[in-house]
Amino acid sequence: MSSGYVIRLTALGPRVRGLRARYLTKDKLNSLILAQTVDDAINVLKGTDYGEVLERLGKITSETQVTNEVRSHIVKIISSMAMSVPEPASTVLRSYLIRLELENVKIIAKSLIKGLEGTSLEGSINVSVEEELGRRHILAMLLSSRDVEDLRNKLLELRHPAGTALDSFLKVSKQAPQYSAMLIDTFIDKSFIEYLSRLSRVDYSVKKFIQSLIDYYNINIILRGKLWELPQELVNELVIRSGTVAPTALKIYSESPTRLLEEVANVFSALDQLIKVAGSSDLRLLVQYLGPFSYRFSKDLEDYMISLFTEFSPGAALAAVHFKFMEGELVITLINAFLEGLSRDFVIKLYSPII
Repeated sequence: MSSGYVIRLTALGPRVRGLRARYLTKDKLNSLILAQTVDDAINVLKGTDYGEVLERLGKITSETQVTNEVRSHIVKIISSMAMSVPEPASTVLRSYLIRLELENVKIIAKSLIKGLEGTSLEGSINVSVEEELGRRHILAMLLSSRDVEDLRNKLLELRHPAGTALDSFLKVSKQAPQYSAMLIDTFIDKSFIEYLSRLSRVDYSVKKFIQSLIDYYNINIILRGKLWELPQELVNELVIRSGTVAPTALKIYSESPTRLLEEVANVFSALDQLIKVAGSSDLRLLVQYLGPFSYRFSKDLEDYMISLFTEFSPGAALAAVHFKFMEGELVITLINAFLEGLSRDFVIKLYSPII
């Protein structure tokens, strides 16, 4: 299998190795976590993949500014890589960019719920992904939506993955209006994984990567659902019914958290790692660490994919760009923590264990 990838996708391996060489080192990340000021954090990142991006910002004034600049940088990296590798890797990598467009849909949908006009959102929208995908006209159409129903209809007409996500949201949110923001994020995240899932037929390595994403997504749903005491009917709507986690967890969702954790850990070893990072099997702590742990999980998954399929496989390349995206999200979170006024002790406690 490995030799076949080398022959068919010779140009892919060096591109993946080049991307991996740009990852932040553990020392850099630890220094970033321990930084006491925004200026300290920017100094840590000088000479790295993110140094010039943050320097271009000048004085950092908003979380949106940091988020869009770092994400635009990631978009360019993925797009450049996709254009320089052969098929099917090119299509697989370019398809990943829909994730950033879906983030734009989240922003638009939430603003419509709050009654904000689309024209006031231009500073929050990441235009770079639309430029890379050649979809500025689609973004303009979505920004003109009158309400969430109108946005849903436009997305369905476009056969956009977020269309079915918002359709599900509009149906489910009537029974659980208190979870509106969470439901939008969750259904759209689900639509991204389901969109990627159509690529499973392209190559076994891609299928293997997506199966792991599905399991981690479902872990998020099950643990949060159990903590927040969401009814199983709602959890059934949110999970993706494939992989190893969902069939096991849904059967015993109504049982004790201890039983649920034991059974799910038997079929998905990453849960044991999450428990070790959190230092406890208390549901509240596990849910608190789910976000930060996604960085560790994506790195472990990338290492596993490359060891199993080599850097010449489409699935390993997809795992590499996924990890780069998660690394960028970690940088965004750690920089924006200063703007949010989060305690450095809290940041250190939450993020040091994942490095």
